[in-house]
Amino acid sequence: MNKFLPIITLALIGGVGVFIWKNQTSAPIPTASATAAARHSLPKISRPPTSSHLAFLTDPSQPWQSRVDQFRNALATDCAEPEIRHLYQLLEQGPAPGELAEHWYVIANDIMIQLSKHDRDPHRFTSHLIGLLQNSQQPIVIRDYAVQFLANSLLPQADGPAKNFARPTPELTSQILGALITATTDSSLEQTSIPGTTLMMLVNLARSSGSGDSLTMDSAAVTTTLKPWLTRALQDGSSLSTAIRVSAIQAAAALAPVEFRPVLRQLAYQENRQSSLRLPAIAALGQCGEPADLSKLAAIMQNSPDLTYAAQDAHQALAARVNSASSLKSEN
Repeated sequence: MNKFLPIITLALIGGVGVFIWKNQTSAPIPTASATAAARHSLPKISRPPTSSHLAFLTDPSQPWQSRVDQFRNALATDCAEPEIRHLYQLLEQGPAPGELAEHWYVIANDIMIQLSKHDRDPHRFTSHLIGLLQNSQQPIVIRDYAVQFLANSLLPQADGPAKNFARPTPELTSQILGALITATTDSSLEQTSIPGTTLMMLVNLARSSGSGDSLTMDSAAVTTTLKPWLTRALQDGSSLSTAIRVSAIQAAAALAPVEFRPVLRQLAYQENRQSSLRLPAIAALGQCGEPADLSKLAAIMQNSPDLTYAAQDAHQALAARVNSASSLKSEN
């Protein structure tokens, strides 16, 4: 019997081999490459493409000051298209694990600066920053930065930080202004810094519109849209913070001086009103007041010690405007 064992063993091995060979066409044994392909078919988490050139930006083990310096040096002369896309994705993704928020804010601000300098596509720049502004998951600081860079992209080249930026088209300008106005009037943002920032940016744009460069803003259209909100902001009992109401006063004086002059006078001359609102209203009359306001500003200088300097500055500014207008009138 023992002498037949090798023969039986070989027969069994051969039979198993034939069985496997016959069944390979219907149910192949998974290979390592097939298993890897199955893994690759699973949905992936979207992440910025690796960029060894800028990998240090998301390395919180390095001091943030060092990373900012490296970043500025790396992009001192140029920024390639893959790097531009990578930077936009970094902004949308946010800080790396372990990164302190305050450090990320500095880095994100520098990223926006570099994008404003190097991205020659104003459509992409505008759409990405409007996306950041409107994304409620982004920190308020990042959304606030987006407001500033969007508005600065509309400023005359000599005034804005993005001097090399390709100027937005009229269509993009309308989109930017619409986004700023929407952020100003968004009730979910009224207790944040954003309305104050948007208003100040709109004031800057209104003042720069007559600088000789291409028109940056249709102040009349903006005022028409903002007027109901500004009117409520300047009324007693407004739920807005004092800081935002101060910005609203400044915006009203810059955007619609004639329309808002009566309410600005009410704020400035009502003696029982809190000085935190009287001060900016008095200053606003220095910009948009009429000759009749000079005597009232002089009375405040004499009778309200805590408002003397504000009234004095407003009186000087208004007197200079009145005298300049008189000189121009006499020359003509």
